[in-house]
Amino acid sequence: MSEARRARRRRPLRAALLLLLAALMAFLLLNSKYSLTVTDYSLSYPSLPAEFDGFRIVQLSDLHGAEFGEGSSRLVAAVRAQSPDIIALTGDFLDEGKTDDELPRLRVLVSALSAIAPVYFVSGNHDWASGEIDALAETLEECGAVYLRNEYVEIWRGGASIVLCGVEDPNGFADMIKPDALVAGLRGEHPDSFALLLGHRNYWLERYPQLDIDLALCGHAHGGIVRLPFLGGVLGSNASLFPEYDAGLFHGRYDLIVSRGLGNSVPVPRFLNVPEIVSVTLSHA
Repeated sequence: MSEARRARRRRPLRAALLLLLAALMAFLLLNSKYSLTVTDYSLSYPSLPAEFDGFRIVQLSDLHGAEFGEGSSRLVAAVRAQSPDIIALTGDFLDEGKTDDELPRLRVLVSALSAIAPVYFVSGNHDWASGEIDALAETLEECGAVYLRNEYVEIWRGGASIVLCGVEDPNGFADMIKPDALVAGLRGEHPDSFALLLGHRNYWLERYPQLDIDLALCGHAHGGIVRLPFLGGVLGSNASLFPEYDAGLFHGRYDLIVSRGLGNSVPVPRFLNVPEIVSVTLSHA
């Protein structure tokens, strides 16, 4: 057989392989935009009151205006299936330049979440950069959510309580109280209570390694946007490569969970990075 005939026979095979590769890439890109996955964590603490054994927190982060079904019905159903005791929203639920569409959709979503369990919200950098932070706060309040603006609240169960602290994003006002001062005030009133912190940024163990808390939940990193097997996230929020705090559970003076989030805010699409719902079950050690 001549080389020319061999080349002609290889062309359909090459075309089929290219089509298959293109279809696979399209599937992986769509899967990383529209699918949902739940990551479960089970954490034990001696400081947790026995009454809170089995207490479940669902965390959602970095929505950036994304939708998962009409009214984000698939997202709501996935959260409901976790039977959470509280729902923590850790910022960037708005995306710059899209607030005309986002606030009405967010109203539908948060109203549905509030019907499942108490909802607590902390702001992210894009929530502030959108210029709609006041409208966002009003929307959340009308939907029954609690916006923690450098505040802490007690959550009660069976006669015992834990403390939930919400840190405002540093994109906010320059004269805001700093997280370490906020936690110091918390400890002045609740020196021995289990303390859970919600804060959007993922730098807690680097910038505030000695915070007197038990667990922090955050987002911001989008899971590194592009994730590679065995290597993790590729792109950090500060344009670094292979950031340390991209996603998952980290240990230090306290535990830190970094959510991969749900949406995106940069031109690079999520890849091999399915939108994530975090579900944390606490137990008394």
